[in-house]
Amino acid sequence: MLKSYLTKQPYTKFILIEDTLQEQGKQIFHYLVKTHIDKGQYKVQYFVFHENFPRLRSTFTNTINVCLHDLTGDVCGWDENEERKDFESSISELNGGDVVIVDSLAHAIYQYGLGETYRLINNVKNQGVQQIIALLHTDLLKEKEKICSLFEHLSTLNLNIEPKFISENRRAQYTHKKSGGKVITQIEEYKFEGTNFVTQKIEKPSVKKLLDSTQMPQADPESISTFRIGLTDEEKISRDQLVLPYLPKSETQTGKEEGKIFYEFDQRDDWDEEDPDDDLDI
Repeated sequence: MLKSYLTKQPYTKFILIEDTLQEQGKQIFHYLVKTHIDKGQYKVQYFVFHENFPRLRSTFTNTINVCLHDLTGDVCGWDENEERKDFESSISELNGGDVVIVDSLAHAIYQYGLGETYRLINNVKNQGVQQIIALLHTDLLKEKEKICSLFEHLSTLNLNIEPKFISENRRAQYTHKKSGGKVITQIEEYKFEGTNFVTQKIEKPSVKKLLDSTQMPQADPESISTFRIGLTDEEKISRDQLVLPYLPKSETQTGKEEGKIFYEFDQRDDWDEEDPDDDLDI
């Protein structure tokens, strides 16, 4: 389902990919960019805040449907000889047939501030572009919860990259807001088989499987001991045939009668057979 939400037309308006340094979402991000470039259906407006711009420019030299915007160099505008458009002037020239790519919203926030970045992304969304795809590195944010909630509210498909669990595949928790108002929240595993993006819905794991995976293997005392602990078959037979000295021999031989208590009177025992209540008028 996740793959169809990402690539199926009509495109969802704003895809937000939240990741960290440990759990990176660049694979999905570059997969979506490559998908639009290979289709060649729309113009890709690539706004570079974080990546190596010269390397990207050499990568897309012969790609006619990609327009790169360098927002990495001379951020403060100190170089008067450098002709550089800022983010706002660049997005004002967008049209309805464009796909907007933002490689790092966190870097855009540090350049323009949270309020201005939010306003600009909202303007792009309302301009009627085909799709917006943006990465948000959450571990670079000072007010993580506040910023994430703002852009999650603005997005129509929000992906949160999560660490692996039980399986070797990566996981993504996503919230998809459909045009009819229905909201779908799901967790799926994903992996890349070459250039193919494969997703799979995570089924509810069985309790037994979870317990088996967390249970420590029991140590064999025979393997760590310097002497033999167990008994051989012959020793077990001899143990079962052993007659205990404190049991009567007849009882141990037959084994059919119930247990009895044997009491022998001592010579000094005073056994009075008279009724102790005989003097009472009962």
